[in-house]
Amino acid sequence: MEHWGSRLGALLALIGGAIGLGNFLRFPFQAAKWGGGAFLVPYGVALVVVGLPLVWAEITLGRLGAQFQKQSAPTLLASLKGKKGWYVGLLSVYVSLGIGAYYAYLMGWTLGYAYHGIIGTFESKSLEEIVSFHAQFVRKEAWFFWIFSWIITAYILYRGLQGGVEKINLYGMPLLFLSALAIAIGTVALGETGRCPDCSSWAGIQYLYVPQWKALLQPAVWLAATGQVLFSIGVGFGMYPVYAASWKKGDIVKEGSTTVLANTFAEVVLGGLIVIPLVTAFLGLGAVQKRAGFSMGFEVMPYVLTEWGGRALVVIWYILLFLTAITSLIAMGWVGVTWLAGVLGGSPQKWTWAIVGLEIVLGAPSIAGYEVGTLDLYDQWLGSIFLVIAAMGHWYLFQRSRGWQVLVSESYLPFPGLWHWILRWVTPIFLAALFVGSIVQPQDGDWIGAIKAISTGKEWPWAQEALPLWLSHSLKETWNQVGLLLLSVFAGLMLFLRQKRN
Repeated sequence: MEHWGSRLGALLALIGGAIGLGNFLRFPFQAAKWGGGAFLVPYGVALVVVGLPLVWAEITLGRLGAQFQKQSAPTLLASLKGKKGWYVGLLSVYVSLGIGAYYAYLMGWTLGYAYHGIIGTFESKSLEEIVSFHAQFVRKEAWFFWIFSWIITAYILYRGLQGGVEKINLYGMPLLFLSALAIAIGTVALGETGRCPDCSSWAGIQYLYVPQWKALLQPAVWLAATGQVLFSIGVGFGMYPVYAASWKKGDIVKEGSTTVLANTFAEVVLGGLIVIPLVTAFLGLGAVQKRAGFSMGFEVMPYVLTEWGGRALVVIWYILLFLTAITSLIAMGWVGVTWLAGVLGGSPQKWTWAIVGLEIVLGAPSIAGYEVGTLDLYDQWLGSIFLVIAAMGHWYLFQRSRGWQVLVSESYLPFPGLWHWILRWVTPIFLAALFVGSIVQPQDGDWIGAIKAISTGKEWPWAQEALPLWLSHSLKETWNQVGLLLLSVFAGLMLFLRQKRN
């Protein structure tokens, strides 16, 4: 069983696994949509009562399983709770590989855009031309960079824990933070650009951070904040138990807290100070509100960055995004290769190409059906359903094992008992609310109005995004049917391999 070469390398790997594209391209628009600065209140609460305790719990599970010289998520957790532990570990592998299957496609976008930045594709292009370019890129080029992304990922995984996973994070994380910090500082310093009446980075910052306090009365805001925290810090993926199992020595509270703080800084400060303020500085607030969403990072940012700093800045931005993606994908891939090693024997590196091949097959429908929403289907199926279930499973195993004793014993600082109460009672309430809320989400997120409606005998006003309604509409598309079938077959394969081992 391979161990980390240094505590710094292990810590940066945890941080790299947690920080992803969502920190820079999803969080700002979630915050803007759900009350601006007011969103940070439920976000902070969810971080304290859900995110941080679950990170500690998952690291603790890894430390417990490591006592039995286990390394994969299923074998680690099976050593603690038998079949129940195995199934929870298997579920986290399913989540990691399922999300990784389509996440690599988005990582390919960052790689492709870095290449186009180098050759100067975006220079002298209008905003409309770059928006058109993105559509053509997705149709004609993105698949190539998707495959190339997997080749890079396979190379790093094949180098092993120290030579591959640790090394990419040791060099990648400092470069990521320095690049993001430089762009964020430059964005704030831009101020008013004079390109339109409200073209000011400060107007973008105000739009994002000035609180709309009435939003705090909406349960939908709290659910959105909890979902953002859960996904962005990476609980439920199996990364924390698997990475922690390879520690020679560590402080659970210190390493876990540092990871969460670094992720939060990258998300709330760096992510918040770049995309929305920068686009506002060059195109105005109206453009932000019109084009708000993940795709702004690829349809609008090339134009803005070219206008601001030329091709060099474009390349730096997309390399930054590539680093956020590759370190997260490596974490998901390591969860996968250790799983196959635990089931079929041999070293994790031995199963690198098997996992990569499996991921390419699994992710193919999400790429082929991108324009009809198959990638979104994968994201909802895995990120809104199974990720939450896996996180709840980890919470359950922590409660049913010697988790609290190990957490306290492997932490050098005194640990307040209040956290025990939070982890035991408050965390599962938030997780359950998130799971139920995603299923019965009402129209416009108006929970109060929906409850009033059914209390007067009216029907529940379902939102189009509510999982049952959303899935029923999504499955009218052929590629969505193929994708869901493939995800189901993959789940069956995982169960078969578990039975074979027995």
